[in-house]
Amino acid sequence: MSSVLITGASGNLGQAVQKELSERGWNAIPISTDDGDLTNPDDVDRIAGSFPADLSAAALLVGGIRAGVLIEEILLQDFQFMLNLNVITTFNVMKAIIPVLKKNNGGSIVTMGAQIVMHPAANKAAYSAAKTAVVALTQSAAEEGRPFGIRANSILPSILKTKENIDWAGEEEARKWPTPEEVASIIAFLISPQCTLTGAIIPMFGELNF
Repeated sequence: MSSVLITGASGNLGQAVQKELSERGWNAIPISTDDGDLTNPDDVDRIAGSFPADLSAAALLVGGIRAGVLIEEILLQDFQFMLNLNVITTFNVMKAIIPVLKKNNGGSIVTMGAQIVMHPAANKAAYSAAKTAVVALTQSAAEEGRPFGIRANSILPSILKTKENIDWAGEEEARKWPTPEEVASIIAFLISPQCTLTGAIIPMFGELNF
């Protein structure tokens, strides 16, 4: 296998993805906040300067959520924070990696949307808007990448089953959620040479009912 970039590598999902891909033979290159600010194009350009020559995939996992409020109560800076954390980070890294994938005759990008893209919820408008933008950006990358053998897909997980989330919600509720390892397995498939999917939106809601 060749090299794969993993942003958000220090989080629970990032660690699971790095472990999964490394075990499958990928040269997994983790990027965390210690390496730079992915909302800053200069930092991303600096990081891109050290991309390995055989880079052929990226798992863009960086993102996050803040406690939500009603639309009329959202402060502009909080709305912009959600966009920066989820959309701008994805955009900056995607912009840097696509030319590399073109040079390498193709590759794969996987991004993280969220369940809320398909099931909008009250008090989460900023997060919903940000993750919906991530998915739209991914699908645009899929269309632009087709002539160059570049695939792009987005996973929409519900709340992940991590220790922190279990402590917050309780064991019974968390039993329904997908684990980071399950998401990592799907990412491994999406970036594998055997996968031909592109422009796909893949829900991973566990056992949640709507």
